[in-house]
Amino acid sequence: MRWAIEGLEMTRAHLWKVEMDADQFRVNAYSEIEREKLNLINSTYNILEQLENYKNETIYFKQQRAINQVQQRVFQQAL
Repeated sequence: MRWAIEGLEMTRAHLWKVEMDADQFRVNAYSEIEREKLNLINSTYNILEQLENYKNETIYFKQQRAINQVQQRVFQQAL
């Protein structure tokens, strides 16, 4: 009977260790998910910021082209 109690105690100790390991695994996995989520948010923000800069550059170049075209017409009409 004593060997059965000792076996049960060993099994309980092993179960406790496995549960602790599983809890630690869940915590680590959750932390990794949160890090990846933050990285994705930051990456998306950087891409959006870059797209905004490209948009502004495109607008500027189109404005400059329009100004140059108007200046050319004015000079042609002045001649």
